[in-house]
Amino acid sequence: MNYEIIEMQQFSGKRAGIYSVMIADDNLTLFEHFVKAHVRDHAMEIRSITQYLSYIGNRYGMQNRFFKVDRGMPRDGVCVLFDHPEKKLRLYCYRVGTAALIVGGGMPRPGRRGGEGVPEKMLARISQDIRRKIRTGDIYWSAQEARLQGNLVFRAEEKG
Repeated sequence: MNYEIIEMQQFSGKRAGIYSVMIADDNLTLFEHFVKAHVRDHAMEIRSITQYLSYIGNRYGMQNRFFKVDRGMPRDGVCVLFDHPEKKLRLYCYRVGTAALIVGGGMPRPGRRGGEGVPEKMLARISQDIRRKIRTGDIYWSAQEARLQGNLVFRAEEKG
């Protein structure tokens, strides 16, 4: 899968950089697809999610209280943006250290017997790619710019 990590400047701020994923040959990020798919039926929840993202980027940073961690496989880094029990939507994220958040897609919350969905599995694969590039130094955190820097483009042929 070919894709690029794109900064969402409308949410990024001095406390955290907020990013999403744009799949090759698409003109929307995974987050934009999530919003487009669910805004009609869940407008208030979408508004709440965007407020949380703005708070994380600009006011509070990546505090644990904003996330439900270990939602995927152990150590894949996938988490869910915290929501209240009555909320219906889930937004899957990958926390890169303490100052960058990769926002993937999401879906309505499964029932108690529901398992992980496609957005969660896709973000788990992306988190592996990102961790590999961080280990090799192709992606790094720039304290001066307060943003992820380096090669944020991923191509299937790069996988090792």
